[in-house]
Amino acid sequence: MRMLPASLVPVLLLCFLPQWLSAWGANGHRIVAHICYENLNDGARQRVDAALGDNYLSQVSTWPDYIRAESGWDFTHPWHYMTVQPGETVADVARTTAADDEINDIHEAITFMTDILNGQAAARQRMTQLMEEHRVEPLAGSLDATALAFLIHFVADVHMPLHVGKNRDLGGNRITVLYFGDRYNLHSVWDTQIIEQERLSFTEFAAYVSMHTRGRQEEWADDAPTQWMQESVDYRELIYNTLYDRTDRESGLPDLGYDYQHDFLPIVEERLGAAGYRAAALLNRTFASK
Repeated sequence: MRMLPASLVPVLLLCFLPQWLSAWGANGHRIVAHICYENLNDGARQRVDAALGDNYLSQVSTWPDYIRAESGWDFTHPWHYMTVQPGETVADVARTTAADDEINDIHEAITFMTDILNGQAAARQRMTQLMEEHRVEPLAGSLDATALAFLIHFVADVHMPLHVGKNRDLGGNRITVLYFGDRYNLHSVWDTQIIEQERLSFTEFAAYVSMHTRGRQEEWADDAPTQWMQESVDYRELIYNTLYDRTDRESGLPDLGYDYQHDFLPIVEERLGAAGYRAAALLNRTFASK
């Protein structure tokens, strides 16, 4: 029996990861990373290229979900999300989690990765120690490449409305819907299906998103992560409040099709564009400060 080439094993494992691991599906993360890279200034782009070597930013943007299948990286699981219950704000939760020194959620993880890239010795030492303690290897043998992959991934994550979720339904993972006649959970509709329904490559989709959102680039550039996440909470409530506007008579499930795609695709495009432009602004500032 012939063995698979070692280079194919990570690719195949990535293909079979369950959908709930992602806030955006693979193409959503690639779209954000592509827009980000295209809007880096020369200095930041040189730093990104030097850190990633033979890898592309769009390529490594999915790596933080891939490694969640490895037990050694379990310590990063809480870094992918924040739970914001009805009646709470992102700022409320951030104040609570700031009371200890742990990296409790995605808001704190974004700050942590930014500090690493900014050259802060304590953050770099802490991440190095965490990887050594859990016996995992940095991406491409580089702490900077690892932090870049996490940062671009997390910025995308917090712009997916259901990823700043309610714990009672795991950000929509427990809500079954019909989408063009097939059963999915609500989370997977938002992380993957709305994007894939357009039948575009990630670069084509990124071009459309940029065309529709570039006029807001300066508006978004200086917003803080708490603002990004509060926007997601607001959109999350819109998604829940309109979910049963369309219901299949036989199953009683929300019945989402062309009208849903028409109504919510602009929000998906806006969130992807905001994530890409904000990630670029964050990296431009981070590398300019070194």
